[in-house]
Amino acid sequence: MGNLIFEQALEKGSRCERLSRKAAYCLAEAITPDRLHRLGEAALANRRRRFGRQATYVFNMQINPTNICGSGCTFCNYAASKNAPHAYVLEEAEIIEKVKRLCPTEVHIVGGLNQIWPFQRNLELVRSLRSRFAGLHIKAYTAVEIDYFAKTVGLPESAVLDQLKAAGMDAMPGGGAEIFSERLYRQHWKNKTSPEGWVRIHQLAHGKGIPTNATMLFGFGDTWEERIEHLLILRRAQEQSGGFSCFIPLPFQPGVGNFIEKGPTPLETLAVLAISRLVLNNIPHLKSYWPMTGLETGAAGLSWGADDMDGTIGEEKIAHLAGAATPVGLARDKMVQTINTAGFRPVERDGSFSPIGSSA
Repeated sequence: MGNLIFEQALEKGSRCERLSRKAAYCLAEAITPDRLHRLGEAALANRRRRFGRQATYVFNMQINPTNICGSGCTFCNYAASKNAPHAYVLEEAEIIEKVKRLCPTEVHIVGGLNQIWPFQRNLELVRSLRSRFAGLHIKAYTAVEIDYFAKTVGLPESAVLDQLKAAGMDAMPGGGAEIFSERLYRQHWKNKTSPEGWVRIHQLAHGKGIPTNATMLFGFGDTWEERIEHLLILRRAQEQSGGFSCFIPLPFQPGVGNFIEKGPTPLETLAVLAISRLVLNNIPHLKSYWPMTGLETGAAGLSWGADDMDGTIGEEKIAHLAGAATPVGLARDKMVQTINTAGFRPVERDGSFSPIGSSA
């Protein structure tokens, strides 16, 4: 019976149809080499129906105003205490100058939870970027940060989102979701917003016309059952609010001296991509995030369901401080070459996933 359900799930998934909960769980049971190959085939068929040979990337820039953060997540090698040797704080003029120099299509703003860069300062940064760079796509602040802003300034989350949108924020990133597991939440990141809170804030943003991404951190003690449940919660939330643009699975980067010595293998990462593509029938885009997967696995992910490789990423501090063995940035020609070598047609996009020109 298990094999029959697995085969039926592959067939429906390859046609971009909605899988039942039982079928979704069956995909992750006993992933033998043969089943892994079949998952990849079905996910590739799914992405071909959706996107053909097209694979997108964006010319983007990561802005992390500071890495000082007091949330105390056990898995994070990015956050620093105020007096830590690797702590830093950027000034507005530095950020504006970097954006002016790089001229990215999109900026991705994520910072720590602190009062050095409180809500009003972040709000003014968005307003300043919008006034100086009218066409820039500003993707800013995780649900964790929205929750923190609301608590520290005594405003409803709704008002925080309204003010950021009015200042010029276009979209929200998907960070901070980690994995929707109460067990792991209490163990690793109990000082910041809960899984339920993360979903609620994203749906609140969707109701205001603010599209968002969604993520899942995996490979730090989570189970396949928890991963599947995470996907199903996202799928249900999308059915309700419809504002998720993209899903990004993030393989855990152990770093030095962390509680886990090794993160997920490349094959495990590809299996997560494939199953995500088959289960998330209603979230349009799937990203193979090369700064955390590695460039080779990131490119291979295009054959396992992903249609996007994120971008050139002018600066990406979080993954690299966690030990990711990838370059700090990729130029357009390198991204184009990588996608071509993987057998797909590279297309540069904007922050809303709309093509702005073919790079084939």
